Amino acid sequence: MKTTYGGGLGKSDIKLEGSVMLKLIGFSFLGGWVSGALGLGGGAIFNPLLLSMGCPPKVASASGMYMIMFSTGASTCTYIISGMLDIGYGGWVGGFCFIGTFLGM
Repeated sequence: MKTTYGGGLGKSDIKLEGSVMLKLIGFSFLGGWVSGALGLGGGAIFNPLLLSMGCPPKVASASGMYMIMFSTGASTCTYIISGMLDIGYGGWVGGFCFIGTFLGM
């Protein structure tokens, strides 16, 4: 996108072409499977991958948190639809987590 509109690429920008794209797709499928099958967090797989490709640590960490937000939201919706989530209990836990996060920051 940047090169199309005349913007320059930074030193740490990943060019999504050729072998880099194949590596990303392959490790994404592998990482997703391992995360789902073994219960590992996606950050344990994707953060080292992004770091090995030259991504700055802050960008790799933020990307991991962004992915986790969507997978957690999808899991929550699945549990709500299947009726396996106690909304009242979830509200209490969420409230205490919110207060703890607010005080911790």
